[in-house]
Amino acid sequence: MFWRRRSQRQPAPPPTGRPSDDEIMWQVRAVIGETAPALVAPAVVKDGVLLGRHEPWAVMALPNHTSSESHYDIAFSTRLDRRDEGLIVDCVSGIGEPREALGFALGIWRQTSGACFMEMASGGRGEFATRLDADDPAGLAGWHTISSPVLAYGRDEASGSAVQEAMLEHHLLGALSPYLAGALDRPVNNGIKVFLCLTPDSLTAEVRVNGEVAEEATAAMAALPWPEVTDVVFCRFFAVAVHPV
Repeated sequence: MFWRRRSQRQPAPPPTGRPSDDEIMWQVRAVIGETAPALVAPAVVKDGVLLGRHEPWAVMALPNHTSSESHYDIAFSTRLDRRDEGLIVDCVSGIGEPREALGFALGIWRQTSGACFMEMASGGRGEFATRLDADDPAGLAGWHTISSPVLAYGRDEASGSAVQEAMLEHHLLGALSPYLAGALDRPVNNGIKVFLCLTPDSLTAEVRVNGEVAEEATAAMAALPWPEVTDVVFCRFFAVAVHPV
């Protein structure tokens, strides 16, 4: 009996560089599946879009609007059958090289704008995100609102907890309502991103509505009292002003 020795192939090196839009959406599908597996079970990825089969929703990768390869722009719609409505847009940065950063970024997305997406796409009643009435002090005055949890992250747990607690106590949607009114330029489904970065000697605030910086709301948030921190802390949440009441 003769044995033929097979040549051994070198294992393919792991892919490098920024993932393609399809790769991003496959990972989005996976992270949604961790929380809402039934929602994405029939979904398909095509041309950088995650589509709910037989359901009018989609999540999609948008062009990166920054120079950072570790920054990702992601949008969704739960009303594709209404073509006159815009996308709900968010952007988030990860840490490390682009592929490693994507995993980190999608973990943040899943808990913030992704939570709003899952709540809206599933027709939930507060299972994935909080529903706030127009008169709720934590909500946006005059609007029915869906809000994600407030997420804080950084290297110092005590600093993160302090900033997270402060953001919750400020009832930011309610506090910023007067400054957001002019930025809510859609009759329904205005996406609101709230982001704060604190270091021992600096503060960076950003409020975006439908992907655009809301200057007045950003300045108002930056002017609020925030705790001192011993290391860098990031804190953010996402909300959707669903419809006026």
